[in-house]
Amino acid sequence: MDIHERLFAKIIRDFMEAYALSAQIGRRLQAGDLEFSWVDRLVGESEESALFRLKEECHALFRLDDEQSDEVRAEEIFDLAVGALFHEGMKFREGYYLTTTYAPKLERMMREGGDAGPLAKAFSRVLEAGRQRMIESEAEAAELFDETRDQLLVVIRSLPASGAIARSLLEDPVRTEQVFDLPVGPLLESIYGSAASGYTAAVESLIAGGHFGEAAQLLERDEAHVVGDALRDLSRRFARGVESFYAGNLGDAVDFLADWIAGGALGAASWKDLASRALVAIETDVGEVDDALARRAHELSAALSGV
Repeated sequence: MDIHERLFAKIIRDFMEAYALSAQIGRRLQAGDLEFSWVDRLVGESEESALFRLKEECHALFRLDDEQSDEVRAEEIFDLAVGALFHEGMKFREGYYLTTTYAPKLERMMREGGDAGPLAKAFSRVLEAGRQRMIESEAEAAELFDETRDQLLVVIRSLPASGAIARSLLEDPVRTEQVFDLPVGPLLESIYGSAASGYTAAVESLIAGGHFGEAAQLLERDEAHVVGDALRDLSRRFARGVESFYAGNLGDAVDFLADWIAGGALGAASWKDLASRALVAIETDVGEVDDALARRAHELSAALSGV
């Protein structure tokens, strides 16, 4: 996986986090129980803010040098939209802070008979303008988030099929469905041609990155049936087998890999090399203490070479 692919997958994750946070903030604002800590998580001037991270990541990945083509790319439009989201979010943050911090103090002063002269009246107008700006910014941000999401899909579909992107979309299916307003299966189909191809890309990416347990867990989800029962089960057994090997559970590793080989050793081409190296290591490591296990590993290694 190259760095561009990895960074873009992170951008997708951070966008979905920011989108979900914005929706929660909108609901809490309407309910009257919004706390500033929620706003701070969405937008601010530090890495703790989802929109700040997203803005910085997009600028780093998508911005072109002046010497490059004048053609406007889909990524650049997305980058500009994210920048606009950040600035709209900051307007909301400032309006919310002004309204919730100073308005109660002024109202208390007025109730207690404080100075109600021209300055207090002017301050009241400022606070009311801030409250109105806050409401308008929240509505603008919600609309802009939807438009930016649509542009993100344009970018995703314009790029080569990526396992890292599939992983980011499958990491939290419920959140993905909420953000894209589409079940994960049809979403993957619109990007990869079929939901099965999306799941397969994600599994292969996880295994290539050494995340064997996560790959198995993904295959064990109910919705992963789209992969096809045979390939799904064999891929899961392969992932569990290599996971068991690295965890030191050599007997389990041999059992899982035996099932995978018996089923035809289906999967990415690199999987055979991973399995072969695991079986050779098992044979070498247990040769003097567990002759039966060593012999079985040797036989499986030979069988694998003929598949």
